[in-house]
Amino acid sequence: MNDKNIIYAALEEFCKTGIKMDSHEIIREKDGIVLIKIKSGGNSYVFKYFDNAEYRREIKIYKILKSLDVETVKVIASNEKSILMEDINESETLRLGTEEDMSDPTVAKALAKWYKKLHSAGYGYIKTYGDDFYYENSVITKENLAFVKKKTKTSKLPVWKNIEDNFEKIESAIKNEKYTFNYNDFYYMNLIVAKDKSKAFMFDYNLFGKGAAVSDINNVCWSLSDEAAKTFREEYGEIDAKETVIEEVASVLSSLYFACKKEEFPDWGTELLKQLENGFDKKLKALTEL
Repeated sequence: MNDKNIIYAALEEFCKTGIKMDSHEIIREKDGIVLIKIKSGGNSYVFKYFDNAEYRREIKIYKILKSLDVETVKVIASNEKSILMEDINESETLRLGTEEDMSDPTVAKALAKWYKKLHSAGYGYIKTYGDDFYYENSVITKENLAFVKKKTKTSKLPVWKNIEDNFEKIESAIKNEKYTFNYNDFYYMNLIVAKDKSKAFMFDYNLFGKGAAVSDINNVCWSLSDEAAKTFREEYGEIDAKETVIEEVASVLSSLYFACKKEEFPDWGTELLKQLENGFDKKLKALTEL
């Protein structure tokens, strides 16, 4: 990617905001996404450029969340290919998440409040405008499951026939779920925490989309310590039991597909295969009996 072209795009936004660039430093360049740290006087900003059109959906997400009063990183300016944001590393009140936060019940409680607000705001928005939102469970098709079966060399497992025989019921249950916003990509490096731990929220919306709230909750709690996960669930509150039954099947199938698409099969994919071999028939039976 041409660095000069990126800087020119940044300068175009600076002209609109009145920010003068003193210096810049490329922080990261991966998958067509470039992060550049900008120095302007005594201030610091982060410029994010999306070369891949698919990933530009993130720009729209920042605008949507702001309009719904869901806290996120402050965006200074944006255009169709880039956004200029506050630099959290220079914030007096906020900091980036750490691995230690995954074991901190206080952070978990603050984060649960953010997720609950995110989901509450998402139900109405997705119902009206959600047709084009990214949806992870859309990969659950007969063709993709055949691909998973072949790639993992598990075609002899009896569970596959059970899945195939009940595919229409699985598909129908997923399509009839109550959708809201799904962050989908929980990881401590995507976390922002107030320095006094009074609030916490996620940023970096590359995989942001729609889905069942319980999918998001499980995604978070999988990374938290037992104590932090318990605090998160207690603060978040009641979860739809029907959604849990559906997602216990859907999340395994969709995640296995994503694991198989990676160049190297991940450890978490191996754990999912273990689930497929042990107790998945029971989960599938619960779904078919809804």
